[in-house]
Amino acid sequence: MAPLQPDIERRALRLYERLSERPGDQRFRQRLLGREPAAVLHRIEALERSAEAGRRSLPTIAEVLAAPPAKAPDRVGPFRLLEQIGEGGMGEVWRAVRDDGLYEQRVAVKLLHAHLAPLAAARFVRERQILAQLEHPGVARLIDGGVTDDGAAYLVMEYVDGRHIDLAAAEAPLAARIALFAAAAEAVQAAHQKLIVHADLKPSNILVDAEGRVKLLDFGIARLLAEDEEPPRPTPMTEEYASPARRAGAPPGVADDVFSLGVLLQDLIGPARDRDVAAIAAKAQAASPQARYGSVATLLADLDRWRAGYPVAARPGGARYRIGKFLSRHRLGVGATAAAMLTLAGVAAVATANYLAAEAARAEATRRFDDLHGVARYLLFDLSDRLERQPQSLPLRTEVAQVSQGYLDRLAGSRRSPELTRESVEGLLRLAERQGAPGRPNLGQPEKAKANLARAYLLAAALPPAEGARLAARVRLDQAALATMVDNDLPASERLLADARRLIGPPEQAPGGLGGDYFRELSALRQWQGRYGEGAAAAQAGLRAPPPADPVAARLSQARLYDLLAEATYYDGRPGEAEAPYRRQMEILADTARRWPGDPAVARRLARSRWALGTTLLDLDRPREAYALLRQGALETGAIADADLADADAARMHRIMIDAEAQSLAALGRRGEAIELLKQGVAARQALWRERPAETMRQRDYAVALVMLADIEAAAGRPAEACGHYREVEEVFAQLARAGRATSLDADSTLKRARDARGRLCP
Repeated sequence: MAPLQPDIERRALRLYERLSERPGDQRFRQRLLGREPAAVLHRIEALERSAEAGRRSLPTIAEVLAAPPAKAPDRVGPFRLLEQIGEGGMGEVWRAVRDDGLYEQRVAVKLLHAHLAPLAAARFVRERQILAQLEHPGVARLIDGGVTDDGAAYLVMEYVDGRHIDLAAAEAPLAARIALFAAAAEAVQAAHQKLIVHADLKPSNILVDAEGRVKLLDFGIARLLAEDEEPPRPTPMTEEYASPARRAGAPPGVADDVFSLGVLLQDLIGPARDRDVAAIAAKAQAASPQARYGSVATLLADLDRWRAGYPVAARPGGARYRIGKFLSRHRLGVGATAAAMLTLAGVAAVATANYLAAEAARAEATRRFDDLHGVARYLLFDLSDRLERQPQSLPLRTEVAQVSQGYLDRLAGSRRSPELTRESVEGLLRLAERQGAPGRPNLGQPEKAKANLARAYLLAAALPPAEGARLAARVRLDQAALATMVDNDLPASERLLADARRLIGPPEQAPGGLGGDYFRELSALRQWQGRYGEGAAAAQAGLRAPPPADPVAARLSQARLYDLLAEATYYDGRPGEAEAPYRRQMEILADTARRWPGDPAVARRLARSRWALGTTLLDLDRPREAYALLRQGALETGAIADADLADADAARMHRIMIDAEAQSLAALGRRGEAIELLKQGVAARQALWRERPAETMRQRDYAVALVMLADIEAAAGRPAEACGHYREVEEVFAQLARAGRATSLDADSTLKRARDARGRLCP
């Protein structure tokens, strides 16, 4: 058997994991795997066969726990097991060789203990998935893995012929011990950059080969930082190297790996006479996470300062300490001028000491500040942008924004500057967008979004006038979108837009796309107020305003304004005239998707444009054209929703698209299929509304789905069911009216449909 290519293995593992979340869903499987190459498909099939064999071999917890330890197989795949070389909490490790005649290869094979519960088996699968993501010279390489015909789970890894790091360092001088430790820490930092923690760092998991190369082993209980759910029970650990939080049962995180590295460093240096290194080890293993290094990178930076002879952050020290470090770095120069310096020993010595201490303190403070500032900017902008195209990354991107915002807050508290304040405002805007911005990927947390936007507005007031006004206007526009779309609080939206206009100045001239954004929110508000002519005029003014500098953003803005122009025309009772701007929107987005393939924002807007045009064609009695568009849109929104299961906006858009597809099916005479689809949509929306009964958007979504169902029930000759649903729609809007959240758009569309139909049909 030829070795697997790492990219194929990683791709197959990720796709297999997503398929396992939706067992039996053939539509999802077809959509997910439709364009995958044969090599990936064959590997997924092999993984599924292995998983099925594993399930047969681990049927229940009780049976597995009762089973006696299984004898190790003689071979796994093309590898023959030679001798056991280790054993841990998750399994045995064997030295093995490839003996299928293709080529020689020594490997390490890790076998899962047969008597462990299925939870351990799941962790073993997770280890395989984690190792597939790691490529670093300091991390043992994954070669293969699976389940044998006898049900033995195994993992094939690079064989490292070496000694545990503490044994390799035992006779080495301090500098060499520190170099070995730093190499191990760099491998841990590489894992953290992949958003993975090790969670069981100890000497037996770090080997040093004959050439002095360090290899990190055993990610058996590692935990992806992107995972939201806590483990169902405490994960295994090595008590001596575990942080207080881990020993108390908390899930592993970056701070816990830092703690374990601190204990490891203490082991390697022993009772070191060097107080700086001892201070570094002590800081890394501080009981409180806040007192530790914030990351492995900052720990390594302190070791670099020690090696270069500079004061270390772990040991505050005083003037004497910093002067001593200065003199040790410049012994030759200091010795050559010693005689001359004696004549200036008095006041000059004191002045020099004070100067050096102040300069060192300033340099160290600046270095720390710049390091933390760089980390915050990297998290907020570089890493977050790179993650945007990764599947299932929205919760992680939100967490990254929260962490970076915490850094910015700490920095702003220690040194006020326009640059930091601006970045804090921009960070809060990004965080609020991911929490609850309508029409964009979000977690469905509008209240958190509102709180962060309020903070951003206050911070913007402290900036220089021009910059502060620009950012404050951006905040007001985002607040207005939430007020309009989520709360239906139209008076609040009116006030927020008036404030935004004051801050922007003449919106027709506002640079950077700010004017177009203002007209976009104004057009949406006017339509909710039933002022459709003004809504259309605002959209047209936005099309004339200066576009954003970014070409993709400019096209997205233009498409959205055409959409608003079409919406205003449609709700003004002229669906035939709305078709042209709807088509123009779709043309712009389709061309943008061709020019910038893979852009998630473009794909999202293109799918929605199919819904807008498709539902208009339904009203124009062109159901076949409508169905083709809506079916394609449903496939696209389904893929978008599946790509990030935490994205509440994508899930909502997919439900809306399925409802529209059901309407087109009914128009084609397939009413039974349509009713079943709509019943599913109504049930889903009712559950969401019950989850957050005070959230107006969820309440309206339920009423809209219910009136669609009632319309088709009426057409299918089910008047009793339809009348009951029409009455419920009216009651939902009565509740909205009592809460001051009813709008003219509702009165002109959904509520009017329900009342008119009930008047015709119901006694």
